[in-house]
Amino acid sequence: MIAGSTFCSLQGLSQQVFAEEITESIDQLHTMDLGEATKNEELWKRVQAAYTVSKGYINLNNGGVSPQPEIVQQAEKKYLGLINEMPSRYIGRVFPRNRSILRAKLAKLGGCQPEEVAMMYNTTEAINTVILGIDWKAGDEIVLSKHDYSTVKVGWEQLARRYQLKLVWVTLPAPIENQEEIIHRYISKFTSKTRLVHLTHIINWTGQIIPTAAIAKICTKARNQGIFSLVDGAHSLAHINFRIEDLNCDAYATSLHKWLCAPIGTGMLYLRRDQISKIWSMFPSDVKQTSSIEKFEHKGTISIAKEEAIHTAIEFHQHIGIELKEARLRFLKNYWAEQLREDERIQFYTSFDPQYAGAIALFDIKEGDSFKFSHRLEHNYRIHHTRSEVEGAKGVRISPNIYTSLDDLDHLVESIRTLLK
Repeated sequence: MIAGSTFCSLQGLSQQVFAEEITESIDQLHTMDLGEATKNEELWKRVQAAYTVSKGYINLNNGGVSPQPEIVQQAEKKYLGLINEMPSRYIGRVFPRNRSILRAKLAKLGGCQPEEVAMMYNTTEAINTVILGIDWKAGDEIVLSKHDYSTVKVGWEQLARRYQLKLVWVTLPAPIENQEEIIHRYISKFTSKTRLVHLTHIINWTGQIIPTAAIAKICTKARNQGIFSLVDGAHSLAHINFRIEDLNCDAYATSLHKWLCAPIGTGMLYLRRDQISKIWSMFPSDVKQTSSIEKFEHKGTISIAKEEAIHTAIEFHQHIGIELKEARLRFLKNYWAEQLREDERIQFYTSFDPQYAGAIALFDIKEGDSFKFSHRLEHNYRIHHTRSEVEGAKGVRISPNIYTSLDDLDHLVESIRTLLK
């Protein structure tokens, strides 16, 4: 079976499993203006049927890992069967062609060039691929924030010990709603010793968006001073509308199992073309590939059914469209958060300005034990979420997704109010 016929067979599978009613509902949403489409609950309830969600819990921790639509789950199962018909032939002949197709699709989705895209397992792997591949010198400075992801900070702290690097921390209020202030907080830390600036597009703890335009200005300033720019985009791809090239960064890392709803354990690395040859691959690669993005994909035999099913996740996402999806996600956040915004017993660490927040929001109670509050919300009211604690902000983080119903969010609000009594 050649690559083309394999892929076409799965497109047929997608059409078969993806219920006609769901397809028609999405098509109807696209006939409306954005505001009307965002709030049409009758049609969104049909879209929600594309997911297989828990009946025992309300899942409001989609920022961790998002569930896959059923068609993506079925695609992965189908690919697993195809691969096992003749594994070595599929891995050696079919998969490389399909990966090239996928690379082009992800480049189009993200807004960059295929030869700048490498397949990864997650954001953490993508970031470490970059930072472990740089030739560091003692005294090199890294500009980053305490609001960056915990695993990423651990990586930088280890590198600092290993190579005698200096970590220069940027303080970010939660929320921060001034682009010029954000830009100043980063570039004011640049010195002649600064080697790299690390930025997070959407901060996982609070949902804070650092606007694309602000990141672009920071990255442009960095490039002009010979500073490498790395963007953690774990929460931005398939969540907000932007192009990677518009960030003007040297590297961008993301997880596809978050807002794209691709199989768990799939991610992507973008590396600016002129930087590829300067970064060592984590695993040794052929010298001939020093300028090829594919050198970062040399990891031996991998589980490829997950990667093959990304095709279907992209199709599902593109059918909805990023503009509509972003609007719906922000609407869901505002729906529950606005009901509690004026409650004097609650403090929000997330902006209500659409420039600075999407689906994710963090709040805390002003009095009482917030850890116990979170525990009761999870175990007494069956609302799955995560508890965040970072410099200057802590509390309950809520992150819905497009399958989340308003009934789910009403239950959230009622539960919070009951716990506050």
